[in-house]
Amino acid sequence: MSYDTESEASKSYTLAWIAALLLLVGFVAGLLIFPPLYEAPKAEASDMVIFFGRFHPILLHLPIGSLIFLAMLEVLCMGRRGEAKHGSTALLALFVGAAGSVLAVIAGIMLSREGGYAGGNFSLHQTMGIIGTAGVLLALVIRLMAMGQGNWELLHAYRALFFLSFGIMSLGAHFGGNMSHGSKFMTEKAPEPIKSQMIAMEKWMLSFVEKPKPEKTEGNAPAAPKAPEPPKLVETPLTPTPPSTPTPAAGEKLVFANLIQPIFAAKCNKCHGEEKQKGDLRLDTFEFTMAGGAESAEKKNNVVPGKPADSLSYQLVISAEDEDMHMPPEGKDQMTKEEISIFKWWIEQGASATQKLDIAALPADLQAAASAISK
Repeated sequence: MSYDTESEASKSYTLAWIAALLLLVGFVAGLLIFPPLYEAPKAEASDMVIFFGRFHPILLHLPIGSLIFLAMLEVLCMGRRGEAKHGSTALLALFVGAAGSVLAVIAGIMLSREGGYAGGNFSLHQTMGIIGTAGVLLALVIRLMAMGQGNWELLHAYRALFFLSFGIMSLGAHFGGNMSHGSKFMTEKAPEPIKSQMIAMEKWMLSFVEKPKPEKTEGNAPAAPKAPEPPKLVETPLTPTPPSTPTPAAGEKLVFANLIQPIFAAKCNKCHGEEKQKGDLRLDTFEFTMAGGAESAEKKNNVVPGKPADSLSYQLVISAEDEDMHMPPEGKDQMTKEEISIFKWWIEQGASATQKLDIAALPADLQAAASAISK
């Protein structure tokens, strides 16, 4: 069934078709040149690739604004009079949103070549961004066909596809927010009924892309070691894996698990945790903390037991905030003076995973802060 709009019939969409086809070709070519990665890149990306990739956080706001505007506009266009009045504006908004989506996706894939992106949130963010963008591009083609033919049924099909694709992109954006701000960013302050539903949905979706995680032992300590096996004649590795630490007794607390890990979780693990490892550094377990990242793995100096002055992580924390290597980066939530002192004290005490927590053993000026952190 056609909709009677004499002005629509007289319009030519040649330029719009050319622009849409260029967008489609650019999207496919971009994916062929930079195929999405779901593991650490095997080769170092060029500075130019990383330079353009770092525009991703800027570029993604263009399609968000355009597609939200389009979603509201399409509600008005559901009637024939509204379509006749606002159809051309909707087409323009759709084109801007599609172009912005293509640029944001390709820039995001280029940014992932920098390394440090992994985990379920990243996998869902990247996958849903690609699928949503493909859907928006297809929706652009269908709207052009519908407007060129004056076909109302095709417009209904277009809107169904557009809203579905926009929903997928919105979910993908949510998982991207989890990467940038932490997995509790959206749910922490949500009303309880909504919060429980959101967490359940997140877990369900993440279950498709994440391996089951081992259950944590009491006190958040690393899992207990397995029973010893008969000795085998094997070649000694150049870099032995740090031994896992024993499980503490019920109610017993450890310095690393109950003081250091909470500080890292609050100030460091958004960029150096399970889901994202900037500089190949993870700080969410004792073994990863001691192993270090790209700058410290070879020298084994991320944390040097007993020597804060030789420990790279500590030196980066106490460096001037405006220095490039300062951690956390300028503008991020910084460690407090007490947290830095606790970190230093732990290193001075031997940087152990098994040291029992005795608040009274800490310097008097750190005891109140340590009590608050370890609750």
